[in-house]
Amino acid sequence: MASGHWLLAAADSIPDANARWKDDGETCLRTGALFTAVMISAAVVHSAIGESTPQRCAPRLRDALEGPVIFDPAACRQEGGYTALLPASAGRFWNVPSTTLYPARALLLVPAPERCAPVEDRPWWVVPLDGPAQLCSTALLASLASLGRRRLIPSGGELE
Repeated sequence: MASGHWLLAAADSIPDANARWKDDGETCLRTGALFTAVMISAAVVHSAIGESTPQRCAPRLRDALEGPVIFDPAACRQEGGYTALLPASAGRFWNVPSTTLYPARALLLVPAPERCAPVEDRPWWVVPLDGPAQLCSTALLASLASLGRRRLIPSGGELE
């Protein structure tokens, strides 16, 4: 409950965002003030973790990143993508290949805190928030993305 209230502080309208969570199971929040977000394709994450589904990746992601991660099956050209929430300060220096940083004030589609399992093709928390402001480690996310990229492209080529 406390995590949800903390996240709502990133909404343009807290009452509207809370209503969307209740009605639709997701709402748009702004990145940059409380947190920033980084998306990594499912292929890169699965390569790094050594598993092929979000459900199988969840325990290892929880241990590896120490923070919240959303899975969106419709992201990355419908191949699926993971979005990790990081401290807002990470947005100032993030430059990790094969990842996409949401710019400050971008809208991020965030599932309701209780949506912790797949629901059709909608985003869900593969690793939910443990508490307010308990975000992923920037260094650990960079390492995970680099490992996945190296395993996918061992010769140093480019990912699309």
